[in-house]
Amino acid sequence: MKTFCTFSIVLLFANLLFAQESLVPYLKSGKYGYMSSTTKKLVIPIQFDHAELFDGNLAYVEKNGEFGFIDKKGNEVVKIGTYTTIFEEPPHFSEGLLAVVKNKKFGVINQKGQVVVPFKYDYIGAFSEGKAAVGLLKDPTTYNFRVENYKTLNIGILSKDMKFTKRGFGENNQKKHWGENGDMWYGFINTLGQVVVTIQYGKVGDYSEGLALVVKNVVHGKGGYINHSGIMTIPAQFIEAHDFKYGFSHARRTHLYGDNYIASNYEHVYVMDSPNGIINKSGKLTLATVPIQHFLGQNERGFILKSWDEKVCFSEYNGDIKIPFDDYVDGFVSENTPLAFKNSNGLYQFHDNTTYTKLSTTLKIDSLKEGKEGLFVFSKSNSPFYGVLDNNLKVLVQPKYDFISTFSNGFAKVLKSANGRRITTKHFYIDSTGFEYVDFGAHL
Repeated sequence: MKTFCTFSIVLLFANLLFAQESLVPYLKSGKYGYMSSTTKKLVIPIQFDHAELFDGNLAYVEKNGEFGFIDKKGNEVVKIGTYTTIFEEPPHFSEGLLAVVKNKKFGVINQKGQVVVPFKYDYIGAFSEGKAAVGLLKDPTTYNFRVENYKTLNIGILSKDMKFTKRGFGENNQKKHWGENGDMWYGFINTLGQVVVTIQYGKVGDYSEGLALVVKNVVHGKGGYINHSGIMTIPAQFIEAHDFKYGFSHARRTHLYGDNYIASNYEHVYVMDSPNGIINKSGKLTLATVPIQHFLGQNERGFILKSWDEKVCFSEYNGDIKIPFDDYVDGFVSENTPLAFKNSNGLYQFHDNTTYTKLSTTLKIDSLKEGKEGLFVFSKSNSPFYGVLDNNLKVLVQPKYDFISTFSNGFAKVLKSANGRRITTKHFYIDSTGFEYVDFGAHL
């Protein structure tokens, strides 16, 4: 029995180790393969011009300007060159589905590479909560595609006199034809490809927490929110609005700044409507006992707000201010990390994200970015380089990178320089310990 138990424990430990293994893109001589995160041995040979992390059982790869998806044995599940894409960022499956382009029309494939929605639309977005936005051009003789720039969130239409490329558009032709001109009608389909929200809107967002932002007339109209049945539950009233998160979104109704306030409990309670407001899923503006200018972010408990005199606080969703303005001039909130506030002396002060207690740690750093997965990406004062902090504010990776992306399953993209020059123009990956999945060769 003892021998059996010992063997079971060893087997369990081995299984845990195997379960934690990831295949990570490995850069060498300008090409990518995939390396095991546990053995640090190459599993899929160096051959790709571009490679992304595995999302489930598939990874996005490129060769000669064309893309496809491979499995963990390196087999092409979606054969490279079968489809094209108009998105600047590498496309990824969402809810097991992906919109792709063929013969200048959008359709949808599943993770087996099978076509589940025919190629008949002029636009299909990512699936969210079982639905995806679809678009049809009002005048197909004038325009070919709807295009998006994920870096600037601009939306536009590519006209027929502009060249279509395999991936991206180089000089970002979005600036020449804006989607706000009303060149396309939008609606929603389900995962079976059935139209479940009539194609009638001039602009739409993705579903989040049961609601999607829609605009009927994009030239002169305002946006409201529809539910999964297509019924508008929050009337069209906003000139700017965003996805819901934790039951709230931020929006604005007017371009004008003003003293929009009401009296409550003998105090002036400012409605956050100029320029930004916090709305609940009934469309009502929430109130705070301070004049609010900007919304800086939120977590599951509340949001960081900036006042008209450039001071920052943290308010719970019921309006209770848990971290007062004090001397804070900037703030940053990320999931599973302390709340970060910058004072007028340039020091970051941190608070526990559940008790709001001020932590003893202060850091002289220039910037913080969300690293996700309980991590911060940070840069020191007077330094252009980025490193990584854990949720205990300990340095995991020293600042030495020109760029660090957010982490995904324990890995992040980075760019690095040596002697003032970029070592490689292509990104490579690191893990949260700083291990680099790259062979610089003669570059160093």
